[in-house]
Amino acid sequence: MHDLINMDQVSELANGVYWVGAGTKTFLSRNSFLRIFKGNGTTGSLLIDPGPTNDLDSLSQKVSAVLPGGLSKLNLVFINHQDPDVVGVLPTLTKLNQNLTVIATEDTWRLVNLNGMSQTSFRAVDRVQGQTVGLPTGHKLQFIPTPFCHFRGACMIYDLESRILFTGDLFGGIAATGLHATEENWAGIKAFHQLYMPSNEAIRLAVKKIRALSPAPLALMPQHGGLIKGELMELFMQRMEELQVGLDIIISLTEKLPALIAGLNEILEGVKEILGNDEVHRIMGFFKPDGTYPALFTLDHADQVKDIKGEPVEAVEALLRTFLRFASEDQKALLQPKILQILLQHGLPPFDFLLTRDDQPMELTVQ
Repeated sequence: MHDLINMDQVSELANGVYWVGAGTKTFLSRNSFLRIFKGNGTTGSLLIDPGPTNDLDSLSQKVSAVLPGGLSKLNLVFINHQDPDVVGVLPTLTKLNQNLTVIATEDTWRLVNLNGMSQTSFRAVDRVQGQTVGLPTGHKLQFIPTPFCHFRGACMIYDLESRILFTGDLFGGIAATGLHATEENWAGIKAFHQLYMPSNEAIRLAVKKIRALSPAPLALMPQHGGLIKGELMELFMQRMEELQVGLDIIISLTEKLPALIAGLNEILEGVKEILGNDEVHRIMGFFKPDGTYPALFTLDHADQVKDIKGEPVEAVEALLRTFLRFASEDQKALLQPKILQILLQHGLPPFDFLLTRDDQPMELTVQ
């Protein structure tokens, strides 16, 4: 069962740790976190992965609910990497609060700084001795670089008191239907990583670093999707260590050609149910040879794919995009989740354009 947390309100995850994100009303949820430290007669605050520009109102309302003075009273901001869904709101934050200090790797800041924040106070993770920093409140934060997950300068942050590891895009997922992950979230996590992570080798290095943390984390909190706790942490880490992503998929896809053809033919049957046989036959006609250019597919009389002649990923993507181009908006709403579901069930990578609908949640399951 999915949790019943009100995603329009701030949620306290642990003592002094708050979820202040944009919720799971969208296909790709954004999780931002606020850490309030109290100790030694002082108080401090840290915002983790603040989010895109269109989340500013939501972020402001949630932070203000637990931090007097709201965004203007923040002390620190940590950013995992430079993508706009992580840092879009950051230039506004630095204008609201000129005393704000940003923490990130130098690789990340080099790009973020192009947003007109040259006067912003910045502290480089790379220059922190032992990758651990002590705060005036007595708390400690540890930085764990995760190169190429998915950016060269990506870095996790570990709150040693709460034992919560904020992982950025690592362990992030699409189509989450609640704040806390269940095993059902794996399908969305798998799809997200297959699209955005470059190689399994990079993931395995990151998981190795997580396993080496002492004390071990009690929760993994990514910037997208559900928050991972308990036995799911080990289960998902094991699956991550074996997951082919990015270049792994591209290199090995030729070996999976029979599975890709089988999945594509199953998709064709599903498309026929939505668009109709005649429309599918008409569209498939675009991919038949005309004597001037080689066909991308070998088709039988029933428009079933027998072979893929072109580069497999590009050929299949071209066909799926064509189906969507000729579909109505209502038909697209049915086609996209159906196609994505079939690809996942066949152990095939999803396609980025299938994840562009941001107005409706989508549940994914893997058999």
